This record gives sequence, structure tokens and C-alpha cells, in this order.
Amino acid sequence: MSESLTAELKSFKDNSGGYNRSDEICIEKATKVYEQGRYPVVGDQAIPFTLPNVNNENISLESLLVKGPVILSFFRGGWCNYCQIELKALQRSMPEFEKLNASLVGISPSVISVKDITQGQITVSYAVLSDIGNSVAENYGLRFQMTKELVDIFDGFGLDMEEIHAVSGDESENLPIPATFVIDQNMNIVFSFVDPDHTKRADPTEIIAALMSIT
Repeated sequence: MSESLTAELKSFKDNSGGYNRSDEICIEKATKVYEQGRYPVVGDQAIPFTLPNVNNENISLESLLVKGPVILSFFRGGWCNYCQIELKALQRSMPEFEKLNASLVGISPSVISVKDITQGQITVSYAVLSDIGNSVAENYGLRFQMTKELVDIFDGFGLDMEEIHAVSGDESENLPIPATFVIDQNMNIVFSFVDPDHTKRADPTEIIAALMSIT
């Protein structure tokens, strides 16, 4: 049996020496937004959106729901190691998701091509959409502003957020709290995972259980 996503993420963090300074700042800023409690919870209605995919085609939530339930996964970008681990785990779970007629959609503030998003030449068969400026993340109560210290740290890593996010100034200096929602065909949220600690993500087993609960 393959290692769970939860165990895989913990193993990576432990082997990397735990939280670094950029992790600490992100978690601190994300926690302040998280504590506002503006993100959807089970029983809420999903917020409609339309965003471009890797081919610059506009994809709406409503069009995806025609086929069945939707798994909505907000992530920071292909530059984030924890996101890369999550993307791989979600891809491995695609056969189970498809058996339950579910569509998986990844949403990132990056300008998206599959190559750019995955960085490690990971092939993903699900839709990945660009939320430039994190406007959809803001509607879902997930957007937080980066500090100058964090921007400088990322610059030191060779990460130019204006280039990655394709916007300039303050609009480039925000990130989404990673989150996963399962939405049924009536636009109801049936599963909600939001954690200001970006080293933690919804495990695919939890997502599958939520999909199986939809009648």
C-alpha cells in the first residue's frame, strides 16, 4: 500500500528540517485570515467562478458540475514542494475519483502551463486553472497578503512573484491558503478542508469518503 499523503507530507517536512522562516511567516499570515472564518464549510453553497485553463479556455464551475461532483483544490503553485507532493497524490487517486464521476480541479494564482505548474515534469490529467490575483481565492476566504520579509526570502530563492503571478505590485504579493472542497451537483459543499499550515493537505482518502457520501 502506498504511503498516505498526510504521512508523505510529514516525512518531507521532517526530512527538510521542519519549518523554515518563510513557512513560519506564511502560517502566521494565513492564520489571521483563517480565523476570520470566511471560507465555505459543509452545508454552504459553493461560489461560482470561471477561470482559464492551460489552453486559455474559460472553465466554469457550473460546466464541471454537469458531469458530476467537483473536487476543488486551491494550491500555492508549482514552486511549492508541498503542492508538488499533493499534485502527485491527487493524480494517483484519479481512477478512484473517476469511478465516482467526480471532476478534479486545481486552482493556483500562477500563470499556468502544466510544465510550469509541476516543475518536475509531473503529468496531470485533471484541469488546472489560473486564478490571477487570487480573486476566486478571495471569494472563498483564502487569500492572504505576503510581508516584505517573505517577498525578500522568496526573491532569495529565485522566486519572482510578479513574474510567477503575472501581476505587479501588491497584487502579486498574496497567496491562497491551500484548501480542498467537494461540491455536489446542487452546489452544496459536502467536504471542506482549510488549514493555515500549508504543510497539511486533505488526504485523498477523506475526499473519496466525502464523494461516497453523496447520494
